[in-house]
Amino acid sequence: MHYIKRGEVAKRPHLDLPEGSFEEELGLQGFFGPVAHIYHRNPPTGWSDLKMADFQWPQKIEVEAPSLRPQCFRSLKEEKPSAFFEAYRCFFFNDDIEIGGIRSTKESSVFFRNADASEVYFCHSGSGRLESVFGELSFQKADYIFIPKGTTYRFRFSEEVYLLRIQSFGEDLKKPEMGILGRQALYHEESIRIPDLMKNISNESSRVWVQSQMKLNEIVYPFSVLDVVGWCGDFYPFALSMNDIAPAMSPVAHLPPSINSTFLNSDFVICTFLPRPLEEPEGALKVPFYHSNIDYDEVIFYHDGDFFSRDHMEAGYTSFHPRGINHGPHPKALKNQSKMKRTEEMAVMVDTKRPLKVNQWARSIEEKDYWKSWKA
Repeated sequence: MHYIKRGEVAKRPHLDLPEGSFEEELGLQGFFGPVAHIYHRNPPTGWSDLKMADFQWPQKIEVEAPSLRPQCFRSLKEEKPSAFFEAYRCFFFNDDIEIGGIRSTKESSVFFRNADASEVYFCHSGSGRLESVFGELSFQKADYIFIPKGTTYRFRFSEEVYLLRIQSFGEDLKKPEMGILGRQALYHEESIRIPDLMKNISNESSRVWVQSQMKLNEIVYPFSVLDVVGWCGDFYPFALSMNDIAPAMSPVAHLPPSINSTFLNSDFVICTFLPRPLEEPEGALKVPFYHSNIDYDEVIFYHDGDFFSRDHMEAGYTSFHPRGINHGPHPKALKNQSKMKRTEEMAVMVDTKRPLKVNQWARSIEEKDYWKSWKA
């Protein structure tokens, strides 16, 4: 990310700090990675209590499929919306990543700090704002919200929200190198929205739940953790709308899905599928080609639009195609592809290098006969 400055900051790190401020250095890879310097009105160690949180994440339990097969999971709309932390449901996980969802109407007064992972949220529906030590950042439907590891934040909702949540436990996520397409391909830095410093901060006490080794600990401060007068660096939350991404495409040949990569690291890739014109030549394949993605597991979250390449798929559904089993267009889509001029689907795909485990809870909303949909 680019260097950004907000509010009052030091002349240089550790030199001439804003009067009455306390400097915090927040970054990755020890002191060698991206970093932000945050200037607080109160010392970050000025807590009044340290203890275990009164809530812990439910235990994740892998439940294997009866055979190697494509799998599909229904939307969270069947779940009753609840408070933010209690609403989280884990679908898939391995040592590098966790993928889940949140359907909530009740924001949390408790702040959260993830010491295990950087996070990417995708807003499937609803709107609100992210409040963090970096300031305030609004979000709405079709927005990605990136939150770096170690950031203290909470969500405020304007209405019921449905969020896809991805945790990255390894390397930080980056924009892919676009090579001969040029650095402005897919999305321009101008499309990235950065938090603005919050004004009129109350001095009320704060509770922060810190996730470390997947356990939640609580830090209590006698002041607001949003007491920031300024920050600078190349390490900060941001939002990016799916609508501000320009899909890469060819009028001749169907391109591989990896061309639509939005964020990636050495462990997994997040891709964005968007409406676009389909291939033009007579006889061109206009639907995804059949493939068995030997080195990756594939998860697709269906956000919006007409999912013509997949039968019986609804917005909010999630498909999971493990490595080693063929998948591709459903028979009806393959048969009718010559009539199509555009694809109108909007979806988020996650491909992982290590095999994914399916959580026990996810099996309760699985469409058991999904694999049969390829039968002609």
